[in-house]
Amino acid sequence: MSGARERVNEMITGCWRTQVIHEAVKLGLPEHLAAGQGHSDALAVSLGVDADGLYRLLRGMAALGLASHVADHQFELTDEGATLCASHPESLRGVALHWGDRQWKSFGLLGKAIQTGRSQMQAGSAGFVDLQRDAAQAEVFNRAMAEQSLRIGHAAARAYDFSHFDAVLDVGGGFGAVLVAVLKSVPRLRGDSFDLPAVADSAAAYLGKSGVGDRAGFVGGSFFEQVPRGYDCHLLKYIVHDWDDAHSITLLSRCAQALAPGGVVLLLEQVLPELVTADPGVAGMVRGDLIMLNIGGKERTAAQYRVLLAQAGLQLTRIVPTDTVFSLIEAKPL
Repeated sequence: MSGARERVNEMITGCWRTQVIHEAVKLGLPEHLAAGQGHSDALAVSLGVDADGLYRLLRGMAALGLASHVADHQFELTDEGATLCASHPESLRGVALHWGDRQWKSFGLLGKAIQTGRSQMQAGSAGFVDLQRDAAQAEVFNRAMAEQSLRIGHAAARAYDFSHFDAVLDVGGGFGAVLVAVLKSVPRLRGDSFDLPAVADSAAAYLGKSGVGDRAGFVGGSFFEQVPRGYDCHLLKYIVHDWDDAHSITLLSRCAQALAPGGVVLLLEQVLPELVTADPGVAGMVRGDLIMLNIGGKERTAAQYRVLLAQAGLQLTRIVPTDTVFSLIEAKPL
């Protein structure tokens, strides 16, 4: 097989990885392996599943480097596999559950979204509200967002000076993972996560365990109705990309109106290049844009953000890259 054909074949068949990881995490295999329970037959009895099927799933984990196949029917967890444990400091467990279920279904509807130009998954405000009403789905979604956000929040804190702010509002912040990273970078800073009221208890627990609970809180509400006042930095991580232009303008206008004098609005987003290449970082942005197509949002270029912000009464003042694919888009009221 030629190199080009092999690479394309890997793209076509890559879906198997998502489901191997998803099923392994659903069964709790990373935790069992971490505890030294690595014999597939014994695990099958403990989990109440078919022994041969579980053995083959564990071999799938080994093929992906998530486990080591050390002897017949005996497996051990690798460092990569450990990131799928809920207790890991950089856990991807929630991401695995989210991608193997909700995102998996979304991509199955991509063709319909392209044909119609309309979202095929439940989208908009109603979609987020209904998601939070389903306790199991909400926990997976919110945990996945927190797992991704903490790393990005630390990158933002390394790239941008938050020390001249007094209070940060993490708009649509969920558990408040980005807020945690920012507050840890500036010991005197305080802030709150602002999201739907249904997130309150989980967010309070997360912030309490984060080490900044004395400086961080949670405020419930809808950012389409009103954004809380009293903050000189509104930080929106991966929020605007969830919405079409009309909804984004409403949201950003609410931020501009509520912002304390001299404050800034910071969008933590992936900024699409004007011309797309096969660069892995750009590919990730395009993947995100296709996800957004199915739920009514979009990724945007710098020029598109400049226009969008202006329509909301904000001026794009600068774009600060981080050491991830995310950038900080700084804006001030006109």
